[in-house]
Amino acid sequence: MILNEAQSDITKVVGAFTVYKFIKLISTPFRQMDAYKLGIIDDKGNFIKKSEEFTTDKEKRAADVFHRLIINLKKAIKKVPDPKFQAQLKNVATAMILIKEESEKIGADGDMVVSEIKKYLSTKGIDVDEIEINTSFEELTNE
Repeated sequence: MILNEAQSDITKVVGAFTVYKFIKLISTPFRQMDAYKLGIIDDKGNFIKKSEEFTTDKEKRAADVFHRLIINLKKAIKKVPDPKFQAQLKNVATAMILIKEESEKIGADGDMVVSEIKKYLSTKGIDVDEIEINTSFEELTNE
């Protein structure tokens, strides 16, 4: 039984880390991504180098399946015609809701994942709850 509990805890930690990595990468400009720095993508996220052309492990890591997903998702968000909806997709509160839902789909405790992300960000001086309140207030006053 202890082994199952340990596996469950590890699964939660891995899930939380994956979610954190997702948030970090989705908000990173293309020019700051390793794939751009290595000449794999251009400044708009278009792939200019094929995976068969990768010669180093660094290139393979910079454009693995996870990173390709992020790059393609970022490009899809940019294609959304409504700037307000685009902004909402990048909004911290929206991101937290999506993270919670996606975490729960893979069997993780969504509330715990969001809580761990908020704790981590708070150690970096970022108060997510304050950002969510300010964003909500701005949205109310702009309508």
